[in-house]
Formats: sequence, C-alpha cells, structure tokens
Amino acid sequence: MKNKIYSPKGFQVAALHSGLKPEGRMDLALIVSENPCQLAAVFTTNKVKAAPVLYDQKIVQAGKDVRAVVINTGYANACTGSEGMRHTRQMAEAASKLFSGRADEVLVLSTGVIGVPLPIDIILAGIEEADWQTTPRAWHDVAQAIMTTDTRPKVFSVQNPAGYTITGVAKGAGMISPNMATMLSVICTDAVLSKDMLAKVPEIWNQTFNRIVVDGDMSTNDTVLLLANGASGVEVDPDSDFYGTLLKLCTELAMSIVRDGEGATKLVTVSINGANNQDDAEKIARAIATSPLCKTAFYGADPNWGRIICAAGYANAGFSPENASLYLKKDDQSIKLYENGKSASYSEAQAIALMQTESWEVLLELGLGTSSYWLWTCDLSHEYVTINGHYRT
Repeated sequence: MKNKIYSPKGFQVAALHSGLKPEGRMDLALIVSENPCQLAAVFTTNKVKAAPVLYDQKIVQAGKDVRAVVINTGYANACTGSEGMRHTRQMAEAASKLFSGRADEVLVLSTGVIGVPLPIDIILAGIEEADWQTTPRAWHDVAQAIMTTDTRPKVFSVQNPAGYTITGVAKGAGMISPNMATMLSVICTDAVLSKDMLAKVPEIWNQTFNRIVVDGDMSTNDTVLLLANGASGVEVDPDSDFYGTLLKLCTELAMSIVRDGEGATKLVTVSINGANNQDDAEKIARAIATSPLCKTAFYGADPNWGRIICAAGYANAGFSPENASLYLKKDDQSIKLYENGKSASYSEAQAIALMQTESWEVLLELGLGTSSYWLWTCDLSHEYVTINGHYRT
C-alpha cells in the first residue's frame, strides 16, 4: 500500500552510513524532538534482554520525558556484559550532545547479531555527523537505515483532520513472534496526549504488533515506542478517533513486517471462532501460525487441512474435531475443507488457486463457545533457511 509520508511538527530525523554495513548502506538513525516527549513503550519479554532494552526500561520506569532515539543496525548489543551497557550509555551521551540535553533523555535501540560487541568508535563518529532533516524522504531513510534482513523499508503516516500527524517506522523480518517480535518500531506524533491516553496505547499494540508471526522466535531487543511532543497544539480527547488513527498506522506497520518475513511469499490471516475462551482461541491460532508443517503447506499452496487440524489438537486448548469446521477464505470466496471430523467435499483445484494468491485467510470454527482470536502469519520457504543458515557467515 502506497502511503504519503508526513513529518510530525517538532521532530527532526537523520539517517546515515557510519560503517556498520558494507557498500555505503545506511546503518544509523536518529530521531529528535524540539520538545520533551510523553512516552508509551513496550519491550521484549524474553528473559535475555539486550543492553539497550535494559537501559531504556530504567528511563521508562523512572517516568522521564525523552527527547531523542538513536538506533544502530548490524549489532544487537545483547549478551555483551558490562561493556554493552557502557556502549549503550555512550551512544545516549553522544546523541544528547546534538540537542544540548542529557543522556537520560535519549532512548537507544540496537538490532543485529547477538553476542558481538559494538564497534562503538564507528557509531559515535556517525552520531556526530547527523544531518537533521524534516522531509518525508528523511523518514523513509530512517526506515531504511534500521533494516537488517528486511527487503524493504517500513514507514507509514497519517494526518488526522483534527490537525495532528502520526508517523511511524519499523523493522522486522525474522525472529518474529508476538510479545514482542524481533522488531523495532518508533512512532512519533505531534498531538498533545495525556498520560491516561498514553497508558492505553499498548492495547493498540496488542491488536497489531503482538499478533504477527513469521517463525515463532522472540528476540532480545524488541522495542516499540510512541513519542508525543505536543508540537501541533492539538489536545486529543480520549473520546476522539486518535486510537482508531493509531490502530490504522500500527496495522499497516505490523502487516508490512509479516509480508516482508524472511523468504515469505504469502500473508495469511489465521482466525479462530467459537472457542470456550479467548486464551484457548489464541493458543490454537498460535499453534497453527507457528507450525512448520502448516507454514510449508501455505508456501506450496497445498490445502493439507490435516496439518491445521493436527496443530489445533495439540495446542493444549479446548478442541473437538467433530464440532470443528475449517475454511479457506479470500474476499467473497469461501472453501470449506473440513467438517464433522472428516474432509468436506471441495474442489482441490479451487483451493490451490486460492492459496497461490498473495494473501488469504484460514478460518477455524470450533463450535464450542463464543470467543475468538486472530493473527497474521506467513509461509515458510526455502529462502528462509538460506537466510538463517548463513546469517553470520
């Protein structure tokens, strides 16, 4: 989906090649606000957390306003000990000098290989060279600078008629599984938001970034930030359409991550209806969305419904094969594959043709209750193995 990019008032960005990536590719990005920003943030729930995650969490927990974000690629700065924490603080200190601020006004994000120390001198020299921009192209460059195995930049923007703007960038293509994914996202708005409104923002992320799966792995570095600097002067009412606007933006960013999953050729929505409770619906959806057998069938356009039913059965959730019905859906087309504990009567050729398209839905009706859940996943191709078999070599 093509999207016009707008720069929120009071934000400046910079993207550059510091030397972390070869061939002159951009690898360092900075975002700075002229005003202190109110903040909403979520981080990986992995027990192994990268140094920048630990650093940022302390700032967020202290309730501090922030002014800037600095992001490097190529190196995750995870499992790097006290040296990694020192490097993180050095990055924050260097960035803070660009606006005559303090290190605790800067959040640090890193992504890349785990266990390798940052080439900190290269990064610090790059930060000093930051050339601030406010153009739409500059936001696109930021999205490109934070890429790792991504094949395309992920940036989306919305201008609300009320007079405020929301623009977000994200990266992520592998190690994608909710809570969170191997993803970074920074979303900036010039709206005036209350702390109560910011406290509800993670619910939007639960409906978007926490509902994406590429391979079922969870990273050490996952971070999603919303920075609100209030520079538009537009005070957003809790009953306004702000959450709807933010949901639209986050949906586009989240879906772009799945579409760009490592080696992915298809975007598949997995929907579960009629569960005893939402937890059961989620367990079944995740079992299907992360199953290598299901995902390889998605890649091959093989309507092998047995793999999907099998995954539902081992999800440790309420499930009755006799009550369940399974469908493939796309737009107005619906093909029933399974019902009453056995195969339904369907056209194999029609099912294959549907699955050969770029996006479609797997719908499993459990017939047990009234709860539902859905998420986005992708197929699993030969290219995924190629990318991850040689990630460091």
